[in-house]
Amino acid sequence: LAMQLLLCPFGYKQQKNMVKQAAIRPKEMAIRSKYKGRTDQVTMKKMQQEIMDLYQKEGYSQLAGCLPMLLQLILIFPIYRVVIRPLEFLSGIGKDVCQSIYVALGLGDAGAYAKDGIAQFNIISELRNNSEAFGKLGADLQAVINDVGGIEGLPNMTLFGIDLGITPFNAFGKSYWWLIFIPLINLGLMYLSQFLSKKMSYQNPQAQEMNNSSMKIMMYVLPLMTMFITFSFAAGIGIYWIFRTLLSMLQQFIFYKLMPYPKFTEEDYKKADRDLRGNTKSKKD
Repeated sequence: LAMQLLLCPFGYKQQKNMVKQAAIRPKEMAIRSKYKGRTDQVTMKKMQQEIMDLYQKEGYSQLAGCLPMLLQLILIFPIYRVVIRPLEFLSGIGKDVCQSIYVALGLGDAGAYAKDGIAQFNIISELRNNSEAFGKLGADLQAVINDVGGIEGLPNMTLFGIDLGITPFNAFGKSYWWLIFIPLINLGLMYLSQFLSKKMSYQNPQAQEMNNSSMKIMMYVLPLMTMFITFSFAAGIGIYWIFRTLLSMLQQFIFYKLMPYPKFTEEDYKKADRDLRGNTKSKKD
């Protein structure tokens, strides 16, 4: 919820920007009609320049929609680090000390710790579920655990008794097998999100034709990538992603209703065409 509120102003600006694009649709079509049937490079370049000038004059930015997506990608990485390293970021235990605890508990050597994506969850699980585990630690490492409130004071990231540090990929055949539904729910929600986004976003017909392949990638490939990521990462990341997607869809729906796209009649397009021709004639005179 905090992340969605943080990104909300950017979502507002994105919707406002798309409304601007929709509002100048008749003028853009008038420019395209002016050069209709001429496909030489010089003419096409001139047409694109006039359209860019129109965008600039009306305050429409083609890059405005990229910023919210970029920010989401930037924010997901630190969130992921916090989720998979609870001893470091929630308990304040240094990385090297966590590695020493991992080795002392017999979970593996330093190399195994570096490769174990949920090493710190395994440490917490071992200390909580094995009554003899704490005794394996030396006095210095025991003191570190006691300083954060003992074993009971370690981060507790469980839901209905299931440790969300476990990856759904490792849930097959286990008692917590239901974790595999997290990636599947993400897949369904991402498809739904892409579908609704396409319906509620302004679609420039010319751009839509040129970017048809990229639209298909967003519609089909991105949800599959999301499912793969949430299968491989800690279950907590998948749950975070589910709520973010739901909140994003809610935000887009609200802005879509608050700032609807203008609708134009055939007469509006004819008027824009007449105005353009009139301005062109005036400049020549």
